[in-house]
Parts: sequence; structure tokens; C-alpha cells
Amino acid sequence: MECKNGEWVALNPLRICQKRPCGHPGDTPFGSFHLARGNEFEYGAKVVYTCNEGYQMLGTINFRECESDGWTNDIPICEVVKCLPVTHPENGRLTSSALELDKEYTFGQVVRFVCNSGFMLVGPAEIRCSTNGVWSGESPKCVEISCQKPEIANGNAASLKKTYKENERFQYTCHQGYEYSSKGDAICTASGWTPTPSCKEIICASPHIENGNYAPESIRYRSGDEITYNCKTGFDRSTQGNMATCTSRGWVPQPGCTSKFHSILTYF
Repeated sequence: MECKNGEWVALNPLRICQKRPCGHPGDTPFGSFHLARGNEFEYGAKVVYTCNEGYQMLGTINFRECESDGWTNDIPICEVVKCLPVTHPENGRLTSSALELDKEYTFGQVVRFVCNSGFMLVGPAEIRCSTNGVWSGESPKCVEISCQKPEIANGNAASLKKTYKENERFQYTCHQGYEYSSKGDAICTASGWTPTPSCKEIICASPHIENGNYAPESIRYRSGDEITYNCKTGFDRSTQGNMATCTSRGWVPQPGCTSKFHSILTYF
């Protein structure tokens, strides 16, 4: 500025002092940053870096500050989280989403377990490398497939054997008035006895006798229960005698009434 006629006059446009800019602080792969102090990338500003899920920061310094000579510190580096190696279970094997089984396991990769024939998994079928570098579960074990002798209500085992191996059959009988709930013997499998051995009570529904009636009347009948039935005028019983018994095959003999006129036509 120059003094002219008692006043200061600017020879050039007035200069303004402002905070020194530092420019962009720099991105980090697999991470991001935010302004923790200030609104611009200028003197006094501070940026803090954060790694994406499944990644961790190398070192302990996670920030940069804008000073008079530029940004402090180096740009932080984010590396993928790693999990410890997994060994295959005894009497089993494992498969992995990693390209090689002996490769380091990183975040998101999955290890699956399979047991040899005759053995079954006890524990998770798969585990995943989580964000903190820890597997999502303990490695399972492969134990020999076996089934314990089941307790059967209203039935008895045919053998005194207490433990059965895979594919071995369990034979049993049901008490009088009961029958097998399913066909065939029970077989020991990895999921237990198939089908589940059990005895169900023999039940007969009320018989439907068209053109006839029966006694005693009930909603359901148990094995061995008997009914007596008679036919209306003009109809004959379809069986010899007028008795029917509830059995595992239903009513024996099957009660019914047929038209006498129909019987005569059939005869001729």
C-alpha cells in the first residue's frame, strides 16, 4: 500500500489470509473415512478411517490431521480378517470354499464337514469365518452311528440287545389288542430308528350296516369287542350268524344286509 494525500492506497488487490488446504487425504481399499474435525480438507481438519466388515486395520493409528506442511501419518491399510486353520475330524473329511484346503481362511469363507460311512456328525455341519477372526462354531466330531434299545409302550423287544449299529434291525411284538404302528421292522439310521417302533391300539369304527341295526352302539370299539346285528324285513344277513368281532383287519365277518329279492335273482 502507498500513502497518497494522507491515505493508504492499495497498489494491488488486497490479499486475504485463509487456512492452508491439504487436499484429499486419500482413500484406503476396503475401508472409508469421515471428517472428525472441521468441514473442509484444510489446516486443523482431522479424518478418521474405518475398515469394512471382515477387515481389520494394520497398526493402531487410524487418523490423519491437516497441518501446515500437509497430512500427518500414512494412509491406514485394511487387511482381510483371517481365521485359524481347521483340521478334518477323525473318521471324516472337510470341504472348503477356499481354493485349497491348506490355504489361509479369510472372512466369509465356509468349511463343511462330512463323516465317513457308518459315522454321523455331532455338532455343526458347517462353520463360517466371522468378522472378528473367530469361527462361528466348534469343529464337529464324527461318531459311530448307533441306536439304543427303545422303550415300547404296549410292546416287547424280541432281543435283549441294548445297542444296535447302523442298518441293524430291531424286532418287537405288540401286546394283545395292539398292532404295529407302521409296517416292517425298525432300522437303525443316523437319524435314529426308522420307522419309529411303536404299538397302537386296535380300534374299529362303528360299522355302517345299511338296512340293518346293531348292538351295543358305540363310537369306537377295541380289539375283541363284539356286536350283534339284525336286518330289516325284506333283507338277509350277508354272513352266517349275526355276530361280528373287531380285529386288526376290521370287523370279522363283515356285517351287512342284502335284499332278499336280489338274492333270489342271483340264485336263478
